[in-house]
Amino acid sequence: MQTVSNVLNLVKQAILPALQNASLIVDATAGNGNDTLFFAEHSLEKAKIYVFDIQPAALEHTREKTRDFAGKIEYILGSHERIGEMVSGEIDVAMFNLGYLPGEEHVVTTKWESTLAAVRQVLDKLSLNGVCVIVVYPGHEAGAQEAARLEEFLGTLAKKKYTAGRYRLMNHSLSAPYAYVVEKVR
Repeated sequence: MQTVSNVLNLVKQAILPALQNASLIVDATAGNGNDTLFFAEHSLEKAKIYVFDIQPAALEHTREKTRDFAGKIEYILGSHERIGEMVSGEIDVAMFNLGYLPGEEHVVTTKWESTLAAVRQVLDKLSLNGVCVIVVYPGHEAGAQEAARLEEFLGTLAKKKYTAGRYRLMNHSLSAPYAYVVEKVR
């Protein structure tokens, strides 16, 4: 089992410095609540966390897992495509952990169209030195499309304004999950 090189573990460790000073955090895909819990545990007490998901089960899992931090979390049953209208102010840290809800039917997945729209909204609202992490799962058809569209878009970001990188395990299958990390530098 990977302890350090696991994609999620690595990106979480990489964003800790930004998270520890963040006032506004977005978890664009609640899932089972693990990322929201990480944000709640490692952010300022006064930080505000917005968490989105289209599946009631995902928000319920997240509510249960984060009940000790509920005062700083806004749970939103809706698409991450609504980030622009639901979140006011500059975003310091955002995370998209794409794909489908673990432990549930795999028919409901994130779609590249709404994800790309949401990522654009987050990047427009990102604070200086704010960080956006996007974890993709190209092992299923919708995930492969999403990864390809995000790669195209992120590759066009102005380097004077953003730094965009990709973390991918070299000795694993091309269908293994990997992450994009975008930081606003100007």
